[in-house]
Amino acid sequence: MALCVTKVQLSISCTDLLDKDVGSKSDPLCVVFQSVGDGKWAELSRTERIKNCQSPEFSTKPIIDYYFEKVQSIKFGIYDIDNKSLDLSDDDYLGGFECTLGQIVSNRNLKGPLELKKGKLAGKGMISITAEEIKDTRVVNLEVDARNLDKKVELSVKCLSIYVPV
Repeated sequence: MALCVTKVQLSISCTDLLDKDVGSKSDPLCVVFQSVGDGKWAELSRTERIKNCQSPEFSTKPIIDYYFEKVQSIKFGIYDIDNKSLDLSDDDYLGGFECTLGQIVSNRNLKGPLELKKGKLAGKGMISITAEEIKDTRVVNLEVDARNLDKKVELSVKCLSIYVPV
């Protein structure tokens, strides 16, 4: 029996995020997690960090395999990133949102309140997630690494996806 699977691309934006910074606005980033059972979550993807923004519209659009016959619990965590560390434990948590991938796909544009913990809202913070099915899934992934650059140059490309037309 063949698996019923397709790839969906998620567009993520937020409004009215909490401001945890003193003297400037938060620098939000969104981390997408998927439930692996027993209350554990695996990181699937991260968006870019947007400096000094309370209502970000992330340009990084995570691509996730959507299995029609499975319930895929997804969690979106919004963090204020003020350092270069990949570890989230030293960053301020601005709120999160849990749902299933099926809810996002069936609604096309799912909106919900951000929560600091179950039942405790993160101020007026809201998240909006839009799903779009990827019809042509032929993708070339390039990983870019640079060393010994001039200090004036900042390279922030982690992974670049290029869609190859038919």
